[in-house]
Amino acid sequence: MKKILVVFLSLLFVLVNGCDNEGGTGTDPFGGGGGTGTGNVTITVDIGTFEGNNWFGFSPNVQIKLTSAVATQAQLGINETVNNPNPNQIFNANEMIAFYQVPQQAQVGQQWSFRFQGTLAQGGQAFDVTVNYTIQ
Repeated sequence: MKKILVVFLSLLFVLVNGCDNEGGTGTDPFGGGGGTGTGNVTITVDIGTFEGNNWFGFSPNVQIKLTSAVATQAQLGINETVNNPNPNQIFNANEMIAFYQVPQQAQVGQQWSFRFQGTLAQGGQAFDVTVNYTIQ
């Protein structure tokens, strides 16, 4: 968990400004998924590549302040929470933000679940969004 948090913090600036989002396009074998929840927030999850590694990324439909994200995959026994050390940071709408490195054991057909919690950047309304994602 600490490794994920350290990577999240150190790469966040770089990823926000320069992630090559390949998920769901061209010959990439990974597809995308989206979900809705409370607070009129829709979040899309996809896989992108950064420095040769695959990362799960999220893209909100509105500006948000993210408190935490939970990645769950039953067959691999993954149930990890990534807490944002700066919950006042604003994530812009329609920008893909890498937040969880795809493990090497990930395979086509696996079902993943991601739960995002935070507030809207404008107005502060809380949201709780779950996105189900199948690797394609």
